Amino acid sequence: MNPILKKASYIILPTWFRGIVKRLYLKIIRQLWRMRSIKYGKGAFIGSYFRINNKTRNKAYLGDYSNTEEYNIWDLSLGPITIGKNCFFGLHNIVMGPVEIGDNLSTGPHVKILGPRHAITGYENIDVNKKTIIGNNVWISTDSIILSGVTIGDNAVIGPASLVTKDVPPGAYVAGNPARDLTRVTSFKSAEKSND
Repeated sequence: MNPILKKASYIILPTWFRGIVKRLYLKIIRQLWRMRSIKYGKGAFIGSYFRINNKTRNKAYLGDYSNTEEYNIWDLSLGPITIGKNCFFGLHNIVMGPVEIGDNLSTGPHVKILGPRHAITGYENIDVNKKTIIGNNVWISTDSIILSGVTIGDNAVIGPASLVTKDVPPGAYVAGNPARDLTRVTSFKSAEKSND
């Protein structure tokens, strides 16, 4: 740009006005990007400051009455994200495709559902066909990490700050780093309390 025109634009347009125009422009671009990348079900809602990364033609499908809190990040670079009905994502969640989630999922804040991606470019052992599958009525507690390719069965509960590295059977309670099946321990304690 011509230096004289650039200087003239700074004189004509005050800094605060340029800042407002830039914010509005970025907000419109983000909204258009969301509309292009996400298909919403009936009553679905995405919280403010939601960010989506999509360098491909993959789409995210948000089921009926599903919603996200603020500051969620979804990455569609390696696969689509399919969300069922009545799902709730807490604050600061990260979801990376390919992932398929059933109905009535509930997550706490800072939950990460990771995809088959590696920080080093050219990493050859990435299996893009690995899909993370989460069943119906699953509860994932605060700060939990679900690794790529894991299958979580229906009615499972993931304890807080858990690292899930392998499949979780239906109805199980897993917790720890790495996550271990604690269903028997918790059912034993609840049986003791009922006997007292």
